[in-house]
Amino acid sequence: MKSSSVLNRIIIGTLLGLAIAITTFGPPFLLLIFIAVWLTVATVELLKILRLKAIQLNPYITVGSNLFLFLAVLLKIPKGFYLLPIFLIILAGLLAKMNRSSIITYGIFTYFYLGFLPAHFLMLKQLSITVNFSTWLVLFPLFLTWINDTGGLLGGKLFGKTKLAPDISPNKTIEGFASGVFLAAIFAYLYLKHFMANQPFIQLFLLGLIMGSLAQVGDLVESVFKREAGLKDSSNLLFAHGGFLDRIDSLLFTIPVFYYYLKHIINS
Repeated sequence: MKSSSVLNRIIIGTLLGLAIAITTFGPPFLLLIFIAVWLTVATVELLKILRLKAIQLNPYITVGSNLFLFLAVLLKIPKGFYLLPIFLIILAGLLAKMNRSSIITYGIFTYFYLGFLPAHFLMLKQLSITVNFSTWLVLFPLFLTWINDTGGLLGGKLFGKTKLAPDISPNKTIEGFASGVFLAAIFAYLYLKHFMANQPFIQLFLLGLIMGSLAQVGDLVESVFKREAGLKDSSNLLFAHGGFLDRIDSLLFTIPVFYYYLKHIINS
């Protein structure tokens, strides 16, 4: 890797880390703005990928539906209203001239994928305020995902021999997958034991295994779309880091899992 590419990766990574830290430790509306901007760009990237597959979703309805969900979460609008954009998506599909079933299917998927799942980061932030637990717990899914990715990359380079899903992501190996997940499980216990001393080792370890596994599943889900569209990255807006969607594909799965785990702990 060229030195300029490494420098770009370090700079962009540092800026992203600072932005996430500032928004996470700041008030909820600041985090909402950050996620809304990020997800708007990520949604546009996904729409571009879908267009290469001849699936033309309405960009205004798609982006608007995702932004509506963030506002609904922030304003604590009853969850029944979360279904309203789905009816609009279905209507847009019915009015389309072709590929109606595909437009409806991908439209609902996109709302869930880039609307409902990311909203859990804001929900996690609100939960931290409601029950007054450490904001460092809000950042835990991000740290675990990074550890998982790093472990998977190193494990794959050192031990990788057996391809995990060659038709989807040629560089991923079973050995890399196992390395990343195991490291994520160890990290989960070491990190969370300081905040949840009453939780048994096996529970925190299993949580790390589940989140680490789903992080890699999340990466594969996006890879399916990129592979079918003949793309390596969702865009080059973040230079060596790829696109905005590339940076959150794993988090879309790890953050909701941790949110519902904390809800379970609080309610039990």
